[in-house]
Amino acid sequence: MFDKSSSSVWLSYADNSYIATRLLWFTGFLIETPVNSHRTIELYIKAFLVGNGIQVKMGSPAWGHKLSDLYKSAVEIDPSIESKDVYRRVKFFERYFDFVRYPSDKVCPDDGSLTWFSFDSNIAPLDELVAFIRPRVSLDLTDWSKTNICNLLADEENAQPHQLRALKDGNNFIDTINTNITTSPHVVFDCDFNFDEAGC
Repeated sequence: MFDKSSSSVWLSYADNSYIATRLLWFTGFLIETPVNSHRTIELYIKAFLVGNGIQVKMGSPAWGHKLSDLYKSAVEIDPSIESKDVYRRVKFFERYFDFVRYPSDKVCPDDGSLTWFSFDSNIAPLDELVAFIRPRVSLDLTDWSKTNICNLLADEENAQPHQLRALKDGNNFIDTINTNITTSPHVVFDCDFNFDEAGC
């Protein structure tokens, strides 16, 4: 049974989504990858919110799919996570929900600011966000040791090789992501990130 009040359950869901997102990218699913990136970030933020006593139910700060709203709710709980770098990346991935996952009457921006994925415009910003948010989820030591990412990396000899490779390849933040304690890591964001800017 899915326990919506458990941060470890949300984190497990998020970990699976993150591994699947990287697997999609490395196998060439370039439309599905940004949609799943949005979903992955959403799940990690919800895990953070649930770990701080917020229920995922209609009308709560953890309800919905709009990343910027979920992120702002997280900042209200912990102002120390407010970051221009994080917010820019959150808004970047939010556009893929608006224009790809659930296409609406909105018209795609014509200024070149909706970048269809290339390696640098996808995986690195996603990894940065996961490294920033995941370690902040409130879990006890026992629960951290049971997380999907921890289990995958703890027993590489018996891990699913495609999942392991998808998680590790080109992932400069894997050590920060694979935490065994709730913490607030310092993540150095790529200062050259400009995929949210017009004409890029």
